[in-house]
Amino acid sequence: MLRVLICAGAMALPLSAFAFTASDLNRLCTKTDVASRSACAAYIEGAADGIFNTIDAIGGTTGPRVGQYFCLPPDARSAQLTDAVRKYIADNPNVAGYNASTAISLGLGKAFPCKTGNGS
Repeated sequence: MLRVLICAGAMALPLSAFAFTASDLNRLCTKTDVASRSACAAYIEGAADGIFNTIDAIGGTTGPRVGQYFCLPPDARSAQLTDAVRKYIADNPNVAGYNASTAISLGLGKAFPCKTGNGS
């Protein structure tokens, strides 16, 4: 039983201490194999959805609101999101240590800012 607890503790420690950074995301996104490119796009899309849903839960996403970082056009493609985030990370090396989802928010905000006055 003690061996099971030690193994479980050893496995949990790296999971709790790990943070996926902007630098990690950029490294993943620069790989050229299909699996890495798909994982990069999926991570960015998933984070964007999560951020959007969080904002929706705390006050809505029908227009620029306090805390809203980006407003994606309805026809935005996965490659556009990935390119925007990678460009932001490349142009702002100081974000390399940020949590990847923070860099995604900032990158999408730079590329897809919310327009004031038109509700999108």
